[in-house]
Amino acid sequence: MSVNRIARRWQGYLTAVAAEYAQLSASERSWIDAELARIAALQQQLDDLFRRGDGPAVCRRCHGACCDCGKNHFTLVNLLVFLAADELPPEPDFSCPCPFLGPAGCRLEVSRRPFNCVTFICEAILDPLGDAGYDAFHELEGQLRRCYLNFDQRYAGSSLRGLLIRGERLAGRPFLEPLTARHDR
Repeated sequence: MSVNRIARRWQGYLTAVAAEYAQLSASERSWIDAELARIAALQQQLDDLFRRGDGPAVCRRCHGACCDCGKNHFTLVNLLVFLAADELPPEPDFSCPCPFLGPAGCRLEVSRRPFNCVTFICEAILDPLGDAGYDAFHELEGQLRRCYLNFDQRYAGSSLRGLLIRGERLAGRPFLEPLTARHDR
């Protein structure tokens, strides 16, 4: 698929989700805010672990090779983080392997990065942390996964597979369409 076509899809999804988000009830936004706060805290804890394992230096040595796989990692949850703050994500560059990777590294704050990006901590980072670090990583990853899955169970457009992939599969259905009738809109 061409870069221009991907960029048009992205812009369409961004516009659609922003419009849907603007229509949510105060109680629904409150639920989202609470979940996003939990996600931000867990992602920061994972980043702290990453830094204790000298992650930035390890990534510089391999030139962030794992970031070369990030084209579709940005999810509905990540977009909601920006919308809840009345902001938009940085302009993605879909000609890059990861549209949010810049010359100095990731252009997204840790609390706003995709699940796959904050939970990929390679052995070169984890091994020096020993068993305690390894156990802490798996505990945090499990908690974070459950938070993201809360969104997946609530909204039709939420998926760890990413916004672009999920948007195609929705075939025009709203991203924030509730999956059960129990949600107050």
